Amino acid sequence: MSTLDAQIIQAIAEQLALSPEDVDRGALLREELNLGPIELNDLLSNLSQKFNVSFEPDDIEHLNKVEDLIVLIEDNLLD
Repeated sequence: MSTLDAQIIQAIAEQLALSPEDVDRGALLREELNLGPIELNDLLSNLSQKFNVSFEPDDIEHLNKVEDLIVLIEDNLLD
């Protein structure tokens, strides 16, 4: 796992009051992490500020797993 991946997982864990070890890259955001629309929006807002990235509405619609979120942030950082 890259340092950036670990930082993203750490940020997700902090927001959800979990330990990083409990955040599985394959976990479903809505079903397994129980993120409703408000919680997901809060998480995205927090990650946006922490990593200085912005998310397009189209990108958000396709987020299903923690892995999708990691890839989205990494892609935004490359732009």
